[in-house]
Amino acid sequence: MNSSNGPWPPLIVATHVPRFVKWRDILLTLVIWGCFAVLLDKEYELFLDDYLEPLGLDLFDTHANWPEFFDRLMPFLLTAAILGGLLVIFSLRTLRRRSRGLLLPKPAPLETAHQAHHAGLNEAELIDARSQRIVIVHIDTNGRHRIEAPHGR
Repeated sequence: MNSSNGPWPPLIVATHVPRFVKWRDILLTLVIWGCFAVLLDKEYELFLDDYLEPLGLDLFDTHANWPEFFDRLMPFLLTAAILGGLLVIFSLRTLRRRSRGLLLPKPAPLETAHQAHHAGLNEAELIDARSQRIVIVHIDTNGRHRIEAPHGR
């Protein structure tokens, strides 16, 4: 596949989705919503019983008991509050640490001789490689670098 002829950035667009995929997605969505409704069965009883009774849909055996509803929901609300609070605290700490880091002085630039020694090159080779637009760098198993100019240049 040659991406040089297409527009940039490449987009993944589903213009012709097969019918099977659409029906599969609809079915999976309905199944997941059904599972979600089954998991919240008791909560629906507590919440909707008084509203469905005038319509003749007295499906549930309990009346809305708000204290019981909130007692059952309290562990989830507390967990969400704690996690939200921790998110705010750590976000503020990160912003503070970042602002402090920006106030630090910039480190001294690495000297060419030291960088060349670390790469296993001599200083002239490194300076020559930096002056070229394109270079090929080979790194062996010992971490030694070998710089090669591309062919035809």
